[in-house]
Amino acid sequence: MSEHREIINNIIRKISKGDIAPDKAWSTIRSLKDKYIETCEKLHPKKNAEQSWHVFIGNSFQNLVYAILKGYFLNLKAQNKTFQNIEVLKESEINKNDIIVRKLAVRYGEYLLLPDTDMAIVNKNEDLWKSDILAIVSCKTSLRERIAQACYWKLKLLSSDTTKSVKVFLATTDNDNDFVIQDNRNESFNGKSRNRIIAEYELDGVYILREDFIEAWESPKVKRYERIFGDLQKIFADK
Repeated sequence: MSEHREIINNIIRKISKGDIAPDKAWSTIRSLKDKYIETCEKLHPKKNAEQSWHVFIGNSFQNLVYAILKGYFLNLKAQNKTFQNIEVLKESEINKNDIIVRKLAVRYGEYLLLPDTDMAIVNKNEDLWKSDILAIVSCKTSLRERIAQACYWKLKLLSSDTTKSVKVFLATTDNDNDFVIQDNRNESFNGKSRNRIIAEYELDGVYILREDFIEAWESPKVKRYERIFGDLQKIFADK
């Protein structure tokens, strides 16, 4: 199993360097699933191999999304110098930068707190105070009740003139089929789940990393993950 994990981690590293095209990144990772499950069933016959895959991808998911975005902007910068100052920052990198923290923080009386942020896309300026935070991205393989958290932070960012222009995006593998449109679900509104309706109304974009997410299920807010690249370029152009 460790061999397969190392193969996937090596692919993630290649993605972050721009060596694997961003729009092919997820399908490249997904192509290893059958081999991973086959090996797991041989070595651990009592273990749920499918669940093991989901746990592994869940633990690596944030790093994968970060690598995809980093690799995308790396290649974009090489083609177009206009995007030279765009950076993708992980949560740990945000926390180390006092100015970025101040530009993203939400005020609670005398306290300034950061929203739950897995990563941020920042257009950096030499004068960091003039930098623009274009978007924050939350990464979830399964939403359960956590959609309310992402929507809450979007509303809090909107409440301040400093942060109201920051877009809030969600990247997900949608393991629970929250964004699939199907009429036979228990709680359905024209085939849409409660979570999807809330996300479409409150968030700026939801990007689905699953190969079977068909175009008919897309909407202006809910899209296959490769659409995020064009959306980020549009946000930058509109600034």
